[in-house]
Amino acid sequence: MTRKLERVFRDRRLTPDEIAQDQEVRRKVEAEFPPEPRKADLSGRLSAALREALRASNKTTDEIAHDAGVAPVVLSQFLTGERDIRMATADKLAEALGLSLAKTS
Repeated sequence: MTRKLERVFRDRRLTPDEIAQDQEVRRKVEAEFPPEPRKADLSGRLSAALREALRASNKTTDEIAHDAGVAPVVLSQFLTGERDIRMATADKLAEALGLSLAKTS
């Protein structure tokens, strides 16, 4: 049986008892579903290299976004770490910057 969840809007502040009850529910949920561990250092990753190349470019973010056919907000959010991008977007950005992968051995 599926339960339908309904969003609750309050028209008043929570009482101390309600706050305690809410905190207890949150504690139980977090115990059952612990938060994902923090990601390790990603400085050697492709996304970090692409961010570095974007920042080092002599073009503005708007120019790069236009050249790559990407929304400027997507590029801005990627640079600040607010979002990840798809590989197709990374390919477009790399092409706009004149970048290519080099195999090292």
